[in-house]
Amino acid sequence: MHYRHHYHAGNFADVLKHLVLLAALDALNGKDKPWLFLDTHAGAGRYDLRHAAAETTAEWRQGIGRLPIPPPTGTPDLLRRYLTLAGDTSAYPGSPVLAAALTRPGDRLVAYEKVDVVAASLDAQLRHAAPKINWTVHPRDGYQAAAAVLPPPEKRGLVLIDPPFESLSEFDQIGDFLQTAQSRFVQGQYLVWYPVKKRFETDRFLRRIAKASPKPVLDIRFDNGAPAQGQMHVCGMVVLNPPWKLDDQLRPALDAVARALAQGPQSQIQMRWIKTEAECLSSK
Repeated sequence: MHYRHHYHAGNFADVLKHLVLLAALDALNGKDKPWLFLDTHAGAGRYDLRHAAAETTAEWRQGIGRLPIPPPTGTPDLLRRYLTLAGDTSAYPGSPVLAAALTRPGDRLVAYEKVDVVAASLDAQLRHAAPKINWTVHPRDGYQAAAAVLPPPEKRGLVLIDPPFESLSEFDQIGDFLQTAQSRFVQGQYLVWYPVKKRFETDRFLRRIAKASPKPVLDIRFDNGAPAQGQMHVCGMVVLNPPWKLDDQLRPALDAVARALAQGPQSQIQMRWIKTEAECLSSK
């Protein structure tokens, strides 16, 4: 059995991940020079949140389902744009389709998805959604194949690492991949989504990448305040070499999301630098 994101699409973790991704891509688009977007665990492309698989868990109802569509006046700009791109519950976009919406004609999108039928679905979705941009879907293991395309000829880019966390060794695989990728493409941005669960050694993982990264590292964590009863209620995005003032760009949208998606009084967004620019300079 392989992981099926349909059960989790549009949940609070997706909202966090896609807001951070959107802000990072905005920063790349702030310059005219082309860039590469690389997704190591790409998924199927789009998800019908009314489908039986999504309704089995109905996680989306505590995620994007709690955000007002269309967004009202006063909605932070980043959140408003996310809801405009992702607000159709019959076709909620996965990360590569969301990225394709911001990909310009000179940019390049490369997606890896090792499950053949899922890769075929993504290929079909991108043919429909992004016929005029340069994209490729590879039905291969992203950990094994993605680093081989680094450094990209564009010399600018963003790598999204969003694995299913089916294995207890997932953090080790991410750490190994990041070490190889940053050695080849140090100026790239790296976004990693992760769950906060007892069975995964989250703190050890964060210490490892903070120590190994030659660039600053920003950790963003979202606790939706739900009682701990088996379901995940805390997740994070760690960003290596984040664009300038990413934390400031994200804060209004993420604070609004923490209020809207709160399932208890403990709902909060935490952002902290686990490696600062000063620490990077002092280690040289």
